[in-house]
Amino acid sequence: MLVTVCDSLRNPPEHSPFDLVIGNPPYGRVTLDAPDRERFRRSLYGHANLYGLFTDMALRQCRPGGVIAFVTPTSFVAGKYFKNLRALLDAEAPPASIDFVSARKGVFADVLQETLLATYRRGGRPAPASVHKVMPSNGGGLQIERVGTFTTLSVDASQPWLLARTIAQATLVDRLRSMPHRLADWGYTVSTGPLVWNRHKSQMREARGKHGLPIIWAEAVTRDGRFTWKAEKKNHKPYFEPNAGDEWLITRAPCVLLQRTTAKEQHRRLIATPLPAQFLKTHGAAVIENHINMIRPNCDDPAVSPDVLAAFLNSAAADSVFRCLNGSVAVSAYELQALPLPDPGAMCALTSLVRVEADRNAVDAACAILYGINERD
Repeated sequence: MLVTVCDSLRNPPEHSPFDLVIGNPPYGRVTLDAPDRERFRRSLYGHANLYGLFTDMALRQCRPGGVIAFVTPTSFVAGKYFKNLRALLDAEAPPASIDFVSARKGVFADVLQETLLATYRRGGRPAPASVHKVMPSNGGGLQIERVGTFTTLSVDASQPWLLARTIAQATLVDRLRSMPHRLADWGYTVSTGPLVWNRHKSQMREARGKHGLPIIWAEAVTRDGRFTWKAEKKNHKPYFEPNAGDEWLITRAPCVLLQRTTAKEQHRRLIATPLPAQFLKTHGAAVIENHINMIRPNCDDPAVSPDVLAAFLNSAAADSVFRCLNGSVAVSAYELQALPLPDPGAMCALTSLVRVEADRNAVDAACAILYGINERD
């Protein structure tokens, strides 16, 4: 066996193409020089990640009909910066199998990324790929559970891939692929809170000054979906003193606040609350930090009100749907905008429940009906 030790991104094998390209590539953001960015331009969008570059290189080294088998993080299935890589894989090497490793701890040393094992057929025709859940057992072996099949079934394969993680989600994913509505159809757009605390430390205050505004930190969005204004964590202060030119940091209109970082082990991945109108009326405006997503109306009269939107996002049904397209601990604006949603015209029952402050079980049941989820799902 001939083994060559080198930087394979800069020194590709001389005797390619191969029937099989197999690997566990490194991952992490990397800055490319102009020639390398041009070389990998077809698979890049914004930031480059090492494992994405290795995936692109694998396509170049694999002969038509050959197989690529990689262990990678799951972030490429949905992340914005991998949109061109997803489109490239769909066009040149559609997935043949995708196996999710269920545990994040105790699988790979010093790695807390969620991972998957995927095989791709170079030049193959798009066909349903088998999806499995791989679970390490206490005895050192593996339990493998067939989840279902996957195909992009989309005119735009660069969009986040909908992939069931459990058997119960398989039927749901089939249904989601035929749901055309998104947050834009409900009357909303998503952006990240603009305040990055360590860039504006000198403007933070313990007491409100003449022009001071309250800072809304991620801790203000409680786990049960309530708004509680507080600044109790290290480096957090309650007020911000704006300077000239800081208008872009200031929020004056109602919106829905949603946690930007949650883990798959948590009971809910989507944790949202409306920014209370009374809070804005009292303080005039607020400054929202960047660990919060801001879901803002893009018109004067959105099809779904902010309080109904927040209740929907906090439901078990919406949580299950989000888990079918998310691939990391980040809850990104890009993924939220791609979330399949019910027809906004079908929200009357849920709206009525929110208006009478119905309990969580009633709201969950109404949201499940909107997605066609029954008890077996």
